[in-house]
Amino acid sequence: MQKALLISTILIVALASACSFSVGTNSAANNASATNANANATGSNSTPAASPAAANANTQSANPSIKCDEAAQSGKKFIKSQSFPFDLEPFRGSCFVTFASKEEMVDERDVPRGSTFYIYKDGKQVFQFPDAIGAGEGCWVEAVGFNDLNGDGKTDVIIAGSCLGAKSGYPSNAVYVNTGKAFTTKPSANEKLDELKTVADIEAFVKKNSAEFF
Repeated sequence: MQKALLISTILIVALASACSFSVGTNSAANNASATNANANATGSNSTPAASPAAANANTQSANPSIKCDEAAQSGKKFIKSQSFPFDLEPFRGSCFVTFASKEEMVDERDVPRGSTFYIYKDGKQVFQFPDAIGAGEGCWVEAVGFNDLNGDGKTDVIIAGSCLGAKSGYPSNAVYVNTGKAFTTKPSANEKLDELKTVADIEAFVKKNSAEFF
């Protein structure tokens, strides 16, 4: 009787050990499969998505080979955030450059009061845009746009600006028309843009009222 009981116990232990080993082997295999699956999933997603900068690289005025990181004028502060490569007629391979008046700015962190605009090429000024937003009155640029507003194949320049009033700021905007040789503007037409606050709004208004500007 005792011998039979001993044999039964040995058989139970052996079976338990075999089951334990089998479970462990399956668990390791499952873990390995999961690891491989994760690795494959990671690999399939490892190709980086196109960055916003790359997606927007084909703008009308952009040319990455043109460097517009610095420019200088006496009494002026170069405004890098509002200066851009300008690879457009009639000034191919140049830069649209914005300066502020150091005299009108409160300090270096102030808005770019007295904003004026130029075309620079090879570090030299080749064109100055006529004042159209009241630079002498402490006005400043908020945004710049480049677009063909009248469908003549020549890119025009849009300025969205602001001025400091007695109690609060107010918009002061302008459109510079590309004549093929220079840029001109109509102050009387620009006055009709004064209630608009974005480049997109200005563009839409000018396209609907092109006879006023061209």
